[in-house]
Amino acid sequence: MNDQPRQSLTIEDQAYPPPQGAFPVWWKAFMKPGKQTFMEITEHPEAKAKSAYIWVFIAATLASLINTLVEDILDARLLVWAIPNVHEDRALKMLGDSLGMFGSLCGMLVGGLFAVAAFAIWVGIIQITAKALGGQGSFDKLAYVLGAITVPVLMIYSPIAPLNRIGFMAVCVSPLLLALALYMLFLEFMAIKALHGFGWGAAATSLFLPNILLFLLCGVMFFGLFGPADPVIRVP
Repeated sequence: MNDQPRQSLTIEDQAYPPPQGAFPVWWKAFMKPGKQTFMEITEHPEAKAKSAYIWVFIAATLASLINTLVEDILDARLLVWAIPNVHEDRALKMLGDSLGMFGSLCGMLVGGLFAVAAFAIWVGIIQITAKALGGQGSFDKLAYVLGAITVPVLMIYSPIAPLNRIGFMAVCVSPLLLALALYMLFLEFMAIKALHGFGWGAAATSLFLPNILLFLLCGVMFFGLFGPADPVIRVP
């Protein structure tokens, strides 16, 4: 009587593939881009939007913390340079440390939540555009593969972006950030092309058209909010 459950469990285990693991998926998406890689990633049962949201929240939270800490270190260096005796006041130092810790914690959580919301909207717009062009992929799979691309980019970007504030470092950091942004666009392009079965033109349209529309929308909102206040702010 005990042989029947064991046999059915074995068959079920064989039908369900082993977990991919987050880090192997990120590594494949970032280091081995291609149609075969992206199809292999998205055909797994774990390829759900929920996984991508968790990844983006964790990565954006850590990235926000790292970015804040690096900026705090840079600001502290500048403050010491401007006011050499600033650390002699212990009360001022404790207050500054407390405020910095509270600000970092709030920045982490808010940054993570905002990143997830922005990521979901961005993926949704790309998916709608791709479907309108005859794409075959689903929202879950698109979110999963784009999340696998976004996470390593965030982790690379966050510690080096604040260094761009330093004059002599900007010469090295700016080209590196530009190369990272272009490589990210290339990975996203290849992922959309593979997942939706697109040619070059449809994949480029699905990727760039939503970004252009979002940019124009943000511009209209900015001028709509601050345009009417301009005469009030302007001093004659």
